[in-house]
Amino acid sequence: MKRQRALGCFISIALATLSLLSAAARAEERRAELRQVAPDLYFLFDFDSSNAVVLATDEGVLVIDTRQHPRDGQDLIDRIRKISDKPIKWVINSHFHGDHQLGNPPFKTLGATFVAQRETAALMQKTWPKELARRQAFFKKHNFDPAETRLILPDVTFDSQLTIRLGGREAVLMYLGPGQQAGDTFVYFPHARTLFTPGAFAKHSMPNMNFTPSVDNWIKLLDQVAHMENVDRILPAHGDVASRADVPELAAMLADEYATVKAAVDKGTSVDEAVRTLTLDQYKGWRNYARREQEIRALYELIKTGKRSYFE
Repeated sequence: MKRQRALGCFISIALATLSLLSAAARAEERRAELRQVAPDLYFLFDFDSSNAVVLATDEGVLVIDTRQHPRDGQDLIDRIRKISDKPIKWVINSHFHGDHQLGNPPFKTLGATFVAQRETAALMQKTWPKELARRQAFFKKHNFDPAETRLILPDVTFDSQLTIRLGGREAVLMYLGPGQQAGDTFVYFPHARTLFTPGAFAKHSMPNMNFTPSVDNWIKLLDQVAHMENVDRILPAHGDVASRADVPELAAMLADEYATVKAAVDKGTSVDEAVRTLTLDQYKGWRNYARREQEIRALYELIKTGKRSYFE
């Protein structure tokens, strides 16, 4: 009898533990929330992946970026439906990275018009196989089927600026030149004094350096953002809500990292030796510090060859 009670107790504890572990795993997988940050304006903050922005007006809905898989895109639509039943009319893809445009298909099914900067449109098409390849670990982690993805190219492209008017609101799309990559699109919402930034900016976070054609131009671009006096709030493509006051920190980090790596290149240090010795300890507390080796190798390639092998 005692053995049966002990066994029953053990099974109950085991089941409870499995339930807690399962709940914890689910919570870790989907740490995303849609927050209202201004009148008509919402920010989907996804801690583990990419963000999105939603302008929900009485006339219709505009979305910036659709996340990393069609199921993530559908999840965003489901969240939008909790705040608006109006048609989703516009989708802006801020840059070519798959974690910002692989969620496009369900929005296309709804009849949305897709917009991107001309360079972004070209890079979406050119890098499609590579973008799918580098998302496989994410797909596997979330049990997403890669076969569900398909390339949705923009219906409308622009060069330097485009204004979309919807329900008495404006979304001003701006291309300030290449930052993290060519095609980086910023979106300004005048009514909310709010700026969406692509991968060119995230607060206290080491960015991916594999795609930029010019760190100097990237820093100049950030300086422009830091001096936009009509901007009170920044909604980045990665990371949490920020302000203009946070922008110079990233610009300074980019300048410091570039100068450090350039000095090693000029001294004839091999890339492997640079990876071993350039620990960049001052950024250990930054998000994505684990990218340090990748960043050094990417800068070595840029400094020594002037090329970005990802696009070849």
